Amino acid sequence: MLVKATNKYKELNLKDNELGRIPNEGEEFEVSKERYKVLTQTNKFNAVFVEKVEEVTEVETATKKVKAETAIKKQERK
Repeated sequence: MLVKATNKYKELNLKDNELGRIPNEGEEFEVSKERYKVLTQTNKFNAVFVEKVEEVTEVETATKKVKAETAIKKQERK
């Protein structure tokens, strides 16, 4: 899961255990779902250290142009 660090690391002067350093605000890195839960909810500081980065995937849609074909009936005069 891709997350972005908040300014709480620097405010509390805490080093991230997995990174081994204090991440800068806005820095993006990968964490597991369990780690995300700890960094946002179940930590002893009751602080949110990361925000989830919404992964936007562009979906290309194909459009089909239908050309209506009309038949013209020819009449012969005798």
